[in-house]
Amino acid sequence: MDYSIAKKIEDTAKGKYEAVIVAAKLARKINALRMAEHEQMDSDETPPKYATKVTIEALNMLSEGKVKYDYIEKTSPDENTFQ
Repeated sequence: MDYSIAKKIEDTAKGKYEAVIVAAKLARKINALRMAEHEQMDSDETPPKYATKVTIEALNMLSEGKVKYDYIEKTSPDENTFQ
């Protein structure tokens, strides 16, 4: 296991738990893109073999600073919002 990635992620993100959440969401997005690509292929084509898993790819992107993220502020509940 490459522990330098963990150190880079800690330096990049505000905290390691935040980094895990961001990486997980990014991995889901990468996986969805791969699945969409697979669905668009013809049935006789063989699916591509990817060199890395989506989680590793997401962690690498996060450690290299290729991912920008921000929090969306939640509004306080009032009479006009649904819960």
